[in-house]
Amino acid sequence: MKRFFSTSFAGIYILVFAVSIGVATFIENDFGTSSAMKLIYQALWFEVLLTLFSITLVVNVVKYKMIEQKRWPLVIFHLSMVMILVGAGITRYFSYEGTMHIREGESSNTILSRDTHLNFQASSNGNMYEFSEPVLFSSIGSNAFDEKYNVAGRSIRVEVQDILPNPTNVLAQSSSGQPILKIVYGGSGSRQEFYIAEGERRTLFGLNFDFSQSLEDSSAVDFTDTPADVNIYFSDGELFFKSRSSLSEMVMLTQTQTALSATQVYPLKLRSLYDNGDKGFVFGDFLPSGELKMISTGRKLENSSTIGVSLKVTIDEVEFQRYVFGRNGGEGHAEVFNVEGMDFSVSFGSKRIQLPFSVYLNEFIMDRYPGTDSPESYASEVTLIDERKQIRENHRIYMNHVLDHDGFRFFQSSFDQDELGTYLSVNHDYWGTIITYFSYAFFTLGLVLVFFSKKTRFYILSQKLKTLQDNRFILLPLICVSSFISQPYIAQESIKPIIPELFYVDNDHAELFNTVIVQDFKGRMKPMQTLSNELLRKVTGKSNYGGVSASTTILSMYADAQNWYSAPIVGFGKHDGIAEIIGVSSDNLSSYKDFFFEDGSYKLSGQIREVTAKNPVERGTYDKQLIKVDERVNIVGMIFSGSFFKVIPIEGDENNTWVGERFSRENSDEPTSPIAESFFSTYRRALFDAIQLSEGGDYNTGSKIYELCNQIIFELKQYQTLHGAAVIPSKSRIATEIALNNSNVFNRLALYYFLLGMLFLGLLFYSVFSPDGHAKKFRTVLVVLVAIGFFFHTSGLGARWYITGRAPWSNGYESMIYIAWTSVLAGLIFTRKSLGAMAATMVLGGAVLLIAMLSYLDPEITPLVPVLKSYWLTIHVSLIAGSYGFLMLGAIIGFINLLMYAILSTKNKSTIIKIIKEMTYISEMTLTGGIVLLSVGTYLGGVWANESWGRYWGWDAKETWALVSILVYAFILHMRLIPGLKSIFSYNFATLFGLSSVIMTYFGVNYYLSGLHSYAAGDPVPIPMWVYYAIAAAAIVSFIAYMKKNKHEIS
Repeated sequence: MKRFFSTSFAGIYILVFAVSIGVATFIENDFGTSSAMKLIYQALWFEVLLTLFSITLVVNVVKYKMIEQKRWPLVIFHLSMVMILVGAGITRYFSYEGTMHIREGESSNTILSRDTHLNFQASSNGNMYEFSEPVLFSSIGSNAFDEKYNVAGRSIRVEVQDILPNPTNVLAQSSSGQPILKIVYGGSGSRQEFYIAEGERRTLFGLNFDFSQSLEDSSAVDFTDTPADVNIYFSDGELFFKSRSSLSEMVMLTQTQTALSATQVYPLKLRSLYDNGDKGFVFGDFLPSGELKMISTGRKLENSSTIGVSLKVTIDEVEFQRYVFGRNGGEGHAEVFNVEGMDFSVSFGSKRIQLPFSVYLNEFIMDRYPGTDSPESYASEVTLIDERKQIRENHRIYMNHVLDHDGFRFFQSSFDQDELGTYLSVNHDYWGTIITYFSYAFFTLGLVLVFFSKKTRFYILSQKLKTLQDNRFILLPLICVSSFISQPYIAQESIKPIIPELFYVDNDHAELFNTVIVQDFKGRMKPMQTLSNELLRKVTGKSNYGGVSASTTILSMYADAQNWYSAPIVGFGKHDGIAEIIGVSSDNLSSYKDFFFEDGSYKLSGQIREVTAKNPVERGTYDKQLIKVDERVNIVGMIFSGSFFKVIPIEGDENNTWVGERFSRENSDEPTSPIAESFFSTYRRALFDAIQLSEGGDYNTGSKIYELCNQIIFELKQYQTLHGAAVIPSKSRIATEIALNNSNVFNRLALYYFLLGMLFLGLLFYSVFSPDGHAKKFRTVLVVLVAIGFFFHTSGLGARWYITGRAPWSNGYESMIYIAWTSVLAGLIFTRKSLGAMAATMVLGGAVLLIAMLSYLDPEITPLVPVLKSYWLTIHVSLIAGSYGFLMLGAIIGFINLLMYAILSTKNKSTIIKIIKEMTYISEMTLTGGIVLLSVGTYLGGVWANESWGRYWGWDAKETWALVSILVYAFILHMRLIPGLKSIFSYNFATLFGLSSVIMTYFGVNYYLSGLHSYAAGDPVPIPMWVYYAIAAAAIVSFIAYMKKNKHEIS
């Protein structure tokens, strides 16, 4: 029995825990959350696993005498993990949550449960009975339900025979069928399909349809004294109809239209649009002998998916078999079963829960980003009414600001489209939250004490390192780094245009235009230089055009659009198919003119229609490239038109809208301004004249016109200050953003770090083959150079923070540069005395920044959606992204150690062993720091989620894989306690391949799984070939290292 609670079994529990929840994310991705819940998260075997794991943690605290030895950090965080699981159990079994919908001027005291139920209602002899059963139906796994009830002396049995995910009716041929007609209706803003069989009458969106068996029957039909709007009948193999009102008929194939008179009989034409001026419908398919079959349109159950539940209901001896339909978040439509003396109804969906108080909505308030429809924040002004306690209080509920009352927490969730109603998430989990938060706090305390207590593994490793490392430092003169710090300047006169016909705006004027504030389409206010950089990078994939700066290029395109039509500016990739369509050679750039025929029609229009009509999952690489090229062409067209240059604030606009130049003013509801029309017409003409005169040799006149252009810009900036002061960034922020753009600091650091890594690596191998050399004497100067690079790295991050007013790790690009920063920080803290570890640090830092430079990670600074504006989120993301740097550094050190094994020989054996031990100790310390950051960051993400929408753990794919990474690295750090896995080689091998869990957490979840953090679910990014090569190389090196290790008989 003791074996089940041993250290070895603890390792097994950790691995099974990690594998099971990792598999669950793929189940959720393919079959929906309910399947993952049923098979894993809420399964009995999973609860047994967590119970055994909790007991093992307590047993090992006793077994290793942690309390007697006063190893308090280990005691605290091990027992805290048990308390976290206890809190989770309380939440699992005793809490509930749901959604409250309120309209302005109304109140509510009920919520719809988040969990689904079978809801029962019975009426017998004037008495009403209501009860419900919680159910979790999934597309895979058992959905068994068989319960017996005694209601009013009647025996009732309810059995679930099957479920049908995402059900729909389809019309099928049947020898024993009847005439059935499909009606397609465009009501409620979407396409909806209905079926009507011969002899049936249906009312669809206010129109009464009657499918009679003969014309005589049809003329006599009415609907509760209301005559039918449309009478249909089938005779001699033909369909006919007549309408109570006049209709227009349009044959979809030929687009021919016909006016149909009221009360006249006409042949019914399938797939034709009929419209009475108010409602339009199409008669779709028709089968003379058909039947409706219910099928599933897909096995994956989304949160909004409808489920059809096949029920067998037996009341006394009377049996019924029917479907009930419902979904999460809705009450569902009830099916009524009638027997003598009783009406028994069953519905499937959410359960309505009554609260002991009510909430009254005074007003729903929406704030938007300047000049856009994107919500910046939204809030509900409510009154809490609790008659029990004589409470009537006004509160404001908004994102990350919760209303707490009587153990219930109300969170701003969503809103009605007309912005006159609100949806509030409601959570009741007082004790579960209290215990979990308390456990989180003690868990953090235990982890922090790991770094300060002398009775932890971290302290022991630091002491071992002191005995291995050479503490001698020799200061050498610093290598000049001015080439990195200084910004290269290219004089405008030295730039030669790519094509002689292309003329450029004067560089001094372009620099002045850089400082103009522009409002982008997401509402962010930025200098024109930033917008120019973003536009040119999106169009060409580069930050300059033939050596000409982005701002000069973009402004020249605007001023002299006619000549730039022929400039090779649009990148279209390496697809020959696109080149053939537009009729150019397979170069990487083509002109705007190349994409249009002589009559002005767009060459890609047909292909774009076909691609956009496809389901995203069906789009191939060629389709995606077409969409990208189409976007680039549109961007270039908008540059020519001036649509991007939203530099004119509209006076008195409550949403602080700014406008650019508009080419087409007809049939457009976009805001405009007479000031804008005057500015752009004058400015474009002046710029064009200045360019033409200067390039034509009349420098004096051209210079004077440039002075006029400068004066226009100065007046524009004054106008912006006067009428746009509410949203204009400060001068210091604008100057900081321009300086950051000019410095190009992160791109330069990528090469700088990589070169330093090569120098460290070279010194490492030199020390291996020349142990008595003086390689370590140069270590200090290299560390100083690392510190200099780290200073500029920190300054760049700080600049982005200052510019945006938020933490700079809110998108893929920012998180990568932050991970690189934490990697270098970890190196400076833990590895500065180790050549090998510093080589790993620098190569990692450079590689991560290089990845950040790739085209699919956009460096654009964007506004945050309301839910992301939280200090909890800032801390959560910073700690998690920071942990990735530490864990990646551990993997690189592991790879270098495996390389050391691979070059092992009798001659260098003692040196190699010393280096491997040194770097392994450093690696273990680094991983300790990484897992601490990852653990704290992960549960702080839970705190953020709980403060934002009331659920601190929802098994979302991102948080689940973060937990997988924690478990993987917890196992790696405990391998030394497990027989058979204690060797240094095993540890380094595990650190290298354990990184795969981090890669899955960061990239895999974002681009291959569904969930809150998914950016491309259903449209996954292809895995680059270099990934496979890297895995193969790591495997080969590991195999060689293993053989060498065995040959020389070392651990």
